[in-house]
Parts: sequence; structure tokens; C-alpha cells
Amino acid sequence: MSDLLLEVKNLKTYFHVEAGTVKAVDDVSFNLYRGETLGVVGESGSGKSVSCLSIMRLIPNPPGNFEGGEIIYHDLEKGPVDLLKIPIEEMRKYRGNDISMIFQEPMTSLNPVFTCGFQVIETIQLHQNKSEEEAKQMALALFERVKLPNPERIYNAYPHQLSGGQKQRVMIAMALSCEPKILVADEPTTALDVTVQKRILKLMSELQQKQGAATVFITHDLGVIAEIADRVVVMYKGKIVEQGPVLEIFTNPQHPYTKGLLACRPPLDRRLRQLPVIGDFMGFDENGKMIEKVASVEEALKSVEVKPEETKARFLKLQSQPPIMKVKNLKTWFPTTKSFFGKVLTWVKAVDDVSFDIYPGETLGLVGESGCGKTTLGRTILRLVEPQGGQVIYDNKSILDLDKTEMKAMRRHMQIIFQDPYSSLNPRMTIGDAIIEPMNIHNIMDNRKQRLGKAAELLEIVSMSPDHLNRYPHEFSGGQRQRICIARALALEPKFIVCDESVSALDVSVQAQVLNLLIELREKFNFTYIFISHDLSVVKFMSDRMVVMNKGKIEEMGLADEIYHNPQKEYTQKLIDAIPEGKVEDIIKRVGTRV
Repeated sequence: MSDLLLEVKNLKTYFHVEAGTVKAVDDVSFNLYRGETLGVVGESGSGKSVSCLSIMRLIPNPPGNFEGGEIIYHDLEKGPVDLLKIPIEEMRKYRGNDISMIFQEPMTSLNPVFTCGFQVIETIQLHQNKSEEEAKQMALALFERVKLPNPERIYNAYPHQLSGGQKQRVMIAMALSCEPKILVADEPTTALDVTVQKRILKLMSELQQKQGAATVFITHDLGVIAEIADRVVVMYKGKIVEQGPVLEIFTNPQHPYTKGLLACRPPLDRRLRQLPVIGDFMGFDENGKMIEKVASVEEALKSVEVKPEETKARFLKLQSQPPIMKVKNLKTWFPTTKSFFGKVLTWVKAVDDVSFDIYPGETLGLVGESGCGKTTLGRTILRLVEPQGGQVIYDNKSILDLDKTEMKAMRRHMQIIFQDPYSSLNPRMTIGDAIIEPMNIHNIMDNRKQRLGKAAELLEIVSMSPDHLNRYPHEFSGGQRQRICIARALALEPKFIVCDESVSALDVSVQAQVLNLLIELREKFNFTYIFISHDLSVVKFMSDRMVVMNKGKIEEMGLADEIYHNPQKEYTQKLIDAIPEGKVEDIIKRVGTRV
């Protein structure tokens, strides 16, 4: 018990809103010990973030309120302290000094009008009696510690001048600046490349070992939990449904919800027809009592497994047709520096001499780290970005030679689904208006009533209710908004769709549903996809063939399964090695066989 650092007992955090009371955290209890990493997993809305914000006393009141429970912090000097009962002024002394938090989105956590260095020394001076010069030296040392390149440059840089991984490292440096006893990390790697994620996870583990701090790591991805956690808490609808040592959770999950979370991430060792989802493992009867549907993860995976010969037969059939698109020597360069007279001196070669073909009904995956050129390539193909040279031939028409009127007509056949569904939907437009907008532009159907009827059909195709037509984007979850964006992309009945990181920001369970939907639509309507992602496991699941990009060029290209099992380039192997697979043997290697 001397190692006990934090006790959460019967915590209840409720939000009182017009529609009633939301029990975000409902009778939750868990312990945290010195030097350990506790993983808290669950879907959006499960209560995991609210639990940890409650520890920090960062719940807005109103509408949030603590309805009961205790949060006991075992202070080495003062002894046990109930953080819910002390005055807020005293709580501020514990924040930063004893308990620090790394938030999910570093861009919204960092102030855009101040340099990164200023924001870190502000934190240091707030909690420690240091001069500005001393605080600066500490900040630079922290930047070195979190392995930021050129700490002086980062110190003087503004957040928008850094990559996502660099911003997250600045946030980690800020959280560690007072050497806290507890580090709360709320989805700190969700939006990062797998390679950057691997470096951040390794860094957090090293820093934790050096400082002896305990970490509460919140995520929806059990693959990440397998890499770092000692114990796991699984949350569902505000309650803990299962908790235990990480090895036990992975080898012998008891609750069907845990089994669903383990099964819905795309596996790398086999090809599936579709991904299992939470609903395959659990349901509810008319009295609200839970029903378990599938006994094990392995049983669920075997039922949807595809044999290798089926995969090869599918691609041979696709390849027997003429290509629907040919990309030849495509170049998209952006000027970085110009002379006094406006002559371009240096370029960023975002897409540099790229060539490939795509067959009707095929899914071609584009994978690589941020900055490799995959998104620019997708947008160039659609003429959302103009290239410097090369050819894009779609359905025997040269896309780059079309004028504005001809290109507008061509957009009926070529659509895009963007990464962030919230920013790609107008918050002032109802869902119905958002879906019929492309129909208005292209004069499809005769009147608004017919178009709304078509929009209702499209919502049903993406497993949503026509009743949603008059609602606004903020009334939906991330997965629902992405389905709405898919419905809008289908409004013009295209044959070719670019999916640009379209599932990157979603929970693994919601991600599985959206990926299954995209595959179902491909089979039903014979769509051709370019599927862009930094996550090689997702690309492998979705794609027939895969293109690996690095620094604007194609590193290698081939059948998705063959590239994964037999990569030819070191860069591809690095991407594969960075995927958090959640293998039991890797957990045993890390924590031993203790349960």
C-alpha cells in the first residue's frame, strides 16, 4: 500500500442539461500505483476523458457536477488528500506540481499568439520560483529531453510552425516541466503518424522510468495499450466493465465489449472480408439486459476471414479490365523561397514524378508519413491542386487539359471524402441541405422535394435515419458525421472516390463500421477508391494494391498483402514496425507472464 498514489472511489460526475442528466462517470473506482502505467480504454462517450478531467478538477460547473465519490491523492508530505474536497486555490497547487495533463489536440491546447518557449517558461514560473533566464534554460533542457530537433528554433517558434508530432512533444515538455508524480495523457497520439506515435510512446515510457512517475493513458486503441500499459481499465457508458493486468485483458477478456474492442482493429496477420464490430459481440433484449453474441475474438475473426487465393483471384479479375485512371509522371511542387524579383529559388517537391494505373472497382491504398505527398497527390488528381507537370487520364480524358466548365462536369464522376467531417460540413446548413448542395450545383433532379427524397435514400444507404435531414452537424457524433460526408459524396453517383484520411480521427470501433460501409458500397456500386492513410494496417485491410510514398516519390508498389509480408524497402519496414499490433508475445516480452 505504500506504493499507492491515487485512489478513485465510487466517482460520479454528472452533466445536467436541458434534455436531462447525463451520467458521464457513474460509480467508477480504480487505483494508481507509483511507477505504473494505467490504460483507460473505451469509445467516445464512455467516460474515460471525463474521469481524468475529474481527477484534475477541470469539469466545468455548470453543467458538470460531482455527485459523489472520492479522489484520494497520497501526498508524501501531507498524507492522503481528497482532491474533491479541497478549495480550488489549493487544487491549483497540485495541478502541474503533482498532477499534469497532456491533452488530445496540441493545436488547441497551445496558444497560437505566443511562442512555444514562452508558454513553457510561463508554466515553470507559475509553479516554481525561477527567474526568466533559469526558466528558459529549463525549457531548452526539456525540449532536448523530449528529443525535439533544434531546441532554440522550437523555443522561438509559434505552434503553427511545427508539425503535429513536434507540437505534441512541446505539450509533453510542458507537462513534465514540474516533474509531476502523476501524468494524465488524454489520447496524446490519436492524430499522429504511426512512426511519430511510436517515438512519442517510447519517449513517454523513458521519461516515466527516469522520473518514477505514474501515468494514466487514455485511448480507444487497445493496440497502443498493449505497447505501454501495466494494467487496463475498460469503460463503457460511464461505467467500468472490466479491469485487470494488461496480459490478462488481452489473453482472457471477460466482457463482450472488451472482446469487441480487441477484434475491431484491422489485423495484420490475415485478410478479412469485413471487420468485426462491437454489435457482433453484444446486444440488448427488450428489457435492456445485455446479451453476449460471440464467445471469442478468434471465432469472430474466423467467420470473416478471406483465403489468399480469393484475394489474388479478385485482383486478376480487376486487372483484366482497361485502367479507369492513368497517372503519368505527375509533379506538384510548391515554391518556398523567391528572389527579390519574384523568381522561385527553391521548391518543395510534394509530388515528384509519380506514375501508376488504377482499375475499375479497385481500392488503391496510399500510405506514408505526414509530408510524404499522399494527400497532395490525391488532391492533384482531382484538380484541387494544380500540378507542375505530368498527366492524369480518367476514363480516356486528360483531366489536366479540361477547362473550368468541363472540369465541373467531370466532378460528377470524381469525389473526395475529407479527413475531418466536422470542418467539411457547414455548421449553419442542415444535413439535408449539405447532401443536396452538390445536386443543386449540377442540376440533378427537377426540384428540392425530389432532391430531399434522394438525400433520405442516401442516409439509409449509410445506415442513418431520414429523420436526420433537418438536424445540424453538431448534433451528431464523429462517426455519424463521416457517414453524412459519405452520403454527400454519393449524391452525384460518382465512380471514383478519394478517401483522404477519412477514418484517422475516429474510434477504432466507429472506424471499423465506416471501413465496412466503404467496402459494402464498393461492392454494391463498383466504386473505385484511392484510400489515403498513415496507418498501414487500415490501408492493408482496405486495399487491393498499396503505394508506399516517401518525400514525394513512390518507394514501392504492389499487392497489399505482399508488401506487408515481404517489404522491399527499409522505409516500408519502418512503417510496418511502428504499427502497434497488440500481440500477446510482445506483451509477455515487456511485462513477463504476471497477471
